[in-house]
Amino acid sequence: MIRTALVGYGAQFGMGKHHAEGVRKTEGLALVGAFDVLPERREAAREEQPGIRVYESYDELLADNELDMVVLITPHDTHAPLSVAASKAGKHVVTEKVMCLNTHEADEMIAASKASGKMLTVYQNRRSDGDYLTVRKVIRSGTLGNVFQIESSVNGWWFPGGWRGIKAHGGGMLYDWGAHLTDQLVQLMLPAKPKTVFASSHYGVHNVDIETQTSVMILFENGVTAEIDVGCISHYTRPRWLVRGEKAALRMQDWESASLRGQFDGLDGELKIDVEKGHWGAFYENVSRHLNQGDELAVKPEEVRIAISIIEAAQQSAAAGRAVEL
Repeated sequence: MIRTALVGYGAQFGMGKHHAEGVRKTEGLALVGAFDVLPERREAAREEQPGIRVYESYDELLADNELDMVVLITPHDTHAPLSVAASKAGKHVVTEKVMCLNTHEADEMIAASKASGKMLTVYQNRRSDGDYLTVRKVIRSGTLGNVFQIESSVNGWWFPGGWRGIKAHGGGMLYDWGAHLTDQLVQLMLPAKPKTVFASSHYGVHNVDIETQTSVMILFENGVTAEIDVGCISHYTRPRWLVRGEKAALRMQDWESASLRGQFDGLDGELKIDVEKGHWGAFYENVSRHLNQGDELAVKPEEVRIAISIIEAAQQSAAAGRAVEL
């Protein structure tokens, strides 16, 4: 059993309870502890997760020799230092997305993990979303022919509350939804890597110091262009996915419907297709099999670093008003 503790049992989106459930449901993992900087959240962890040990400090948690793995569910700007400290203390590390704020931090985290011989992975749970699995399946099937463009968007109208609306804590649309969409694109394109990034951002409306709308164009080494569009000030939204190929195109207007339009058996037409079923439990199941049975790690930090490099370049591009070469 991999004895696991949660770090950051915060109230926002109930992520502490979410990760607790993921660990408890997974064979080979055991939830044994939790820590939060706020006393009221430590008390909530004690009440909602009976039988666990609640630590009074992060240092106390890291000093526990009966603890194997930590799950970091903390503000984005804390991921790198907390991860490096945990690796140096001999713990396996799962960190929430976004992995970190830049490639320098990613390199520090990866180096510390390798030096300790312990696992580092990132909770990129939306690799298991049904919409992404559908897009991946269709592209791999060859139905679209040679794919030349991919658009991926998550937009709407909402207020980015809490630390997610504060730039100093790693708030903003690129670090929030952008962390998922860039990671999905990287997975779809591997082994091809991103080559050039151009981005534009909009600030304002919600009176926060983060970008509230960002569009990012990415040119990959294989010639595919991809665009992510994320924001919280859109009254109308783009399709969740639009994938163009030389034989056909895939359109997902939302998360639950998908259609193909193109040439099928020599005839032009449009087909509705089933959306794959998502399974977020796949993440912790893989972590358990990796640590207990030696299976290949699904979410490799080196691959997530590529997505971080896109986000970093997008921020530089938006600030400078020009494309950035990777």
